[in-house]
Amino acid sequence: MNEENTQTQSEQPTVGQILKNHREQANVSIATIAAPLKLSELQIKRLENDEFALLGPITFVKGYIKNYCRELKVDSAPILAMMPAPPEPTKPANMQSFSRRTEKEASDSRLMFFSYLILAIVIGSSALWFWQNATPIEEQTSKINVANSIMSERQAAQPSILQQQQQQQAEINDESLLESKDTLETSTSSEAVTETAPITSNNESQENASSTIVMNFNGESWVEIYDGEGEKIAFGVKKAGYIMTVSGTPPFSVVLGKHDAVDITLNGEPVDVSAFPKNRLAKFTLPLAE
Repeated sequence: MNEENTQTQSEQPTVGQILKNHREQANVSIATIAAPLKLSELQIKRLENDEFALLGPITFVKGYIKNYCRELKVDSAPILAMMPAPPEPTKPANMQSFSRRTEKEASDSRLMFFSYLILAIVIGSSALWFWQNATPIEEQTSKINVANSIMSERQAAQPSILQQQQQQQAEINDESLLESKDTLETSTSSEAVTETAPITSNNESQENASSTIVMNFNGESWVEIYDGEGEKIAFGVKKAGYIMTVSGTPPFSVVLGKHDAVDITLNGEPVDVSAFPKNRLAKFTLPLAE
């Protein structure tokens, strides 16, 4: 019985043999049936020799068989039923897919990390640049106060020099009076006037050599002042309520950010800057030209 079953199975034609038998019975050549199927003669021979693995996936092979049968007007259903089922995907393939997904996620994480790192470097560099180029208002105020102290010391020293000059002049006058006892009183008065006149002129020139500017800031404003010798004596942003006093040799070159928020006096006399346009930098010279 076993031999009969083996013989029966071996005598059962294969899918390729069935297709070839139908073609030969229809008296159709390989080249003739290959043309409408858009297949090569080699592919037709492999199909009839059951070399399905050389023709691609099992789904394509079933399509070839279906079209083959349609050209020969043969029912393809029983022939397709003899085809083996497509193999199921193996577990290693699944593991490989999971490994690829893990590798992709790791790559995305690294890319995100470097993006955040570059962004942090850019922000940090910008903050460092701003910090290095922004001078604190307190530091600017302290520099102005130091300049004011120096100017005040210079002003305090000037009267002492004048007093020494006057004392020397008085000693000279005394010696002149002793040597000229017999000179007329009117002539003596004339000489005294002549000698004291240069002192008065010298005193006036000393007073004109230095002027004082007082600025009362009613609102926050930027200021820059150069004296007549080209020395910067004030610079920076001043807050509302700040009173700034600077001295130097006139004329002064002044730049104000918000001149309408600042009250200015020069040597105790108020300075009117209302004629300058608002919301613009005011550039002018003190004393103002009439």
